[in-house]
Amino acid sequence: MFARAAGAVLVALLIAGPVDAGAPLPSVDAADLGQGPYSSMHMLLRKTVLHINVAHIDVRVDKATQAKLTTIAGGKPYSNALDYQVAQAVMDAERAVVQMKFVRDIPFGRWFEVVKENLAQSREAGLISKEIEQRVGANLPLWFAALKDRGYQKGDRLIYAPRRDGLRTVVVAVNGQVFIDRFDPGAEPGHVVLASFFAPKSDSRELLIRSLLERR
Repeated sequence: MFARAAGAVLVALLIAGPVDAGAPLPSVDAADLGQGPYSSMHMLLRKTVLHINVAHIDVRVDKATQAKLTTIAGGKPYSNALDYQVAQAVMDAERAVVQMKFVRDIPFGRWFEVVKENLAQSREAGLISKEIEQRVGANLPLWFAALKDRGYQKGDRLIYAPRRDGLRTVVVAVNGQVFIDRFDPGAEPGHVVLASFFAPKSDSRELLIRSLLERR
């Protein structure tokens, strides 16, 4: 489960660059995102074989997407047809924030292998090309060099802020220290991030969508 849900979200890091040091960190609690029913989702990611909790995943969408989700899902129970409609609406969101908050330490080597496995899965599903798979796989150790010896530690947050004009990716420790803050221009990186969470075979899709229907 960790392999498919945690690794896939990184396949959109294509032409990463630094973000202004003074820019506020993206937040799932940002006031300009949707608020209230049909604006947010939450799940606990687990390694099913060992029954080990890995991270809390939170997703919040923009107000226009919240309105669309309210129209699509308002008052309805979960169904396969509704699952599809909600997933499509979220993947088409103009803006969202996705946060993974780790509840245990994850070594960098393990994380890197998971991402490579998921790059292959994403390419096989038609989400990315072979060229992107190879380029991202080759560059991940450079882009995330700040985590090579440290890895992810309990309390770290991995935050994605996809927008139509680009994707911001942040890794911040529980004490506020920022290890990664990168920006990928264009709409594609953010779309791939959202698609990785809401792809038909992802372990996160159904749990996140069910939580959207229940959190009202």
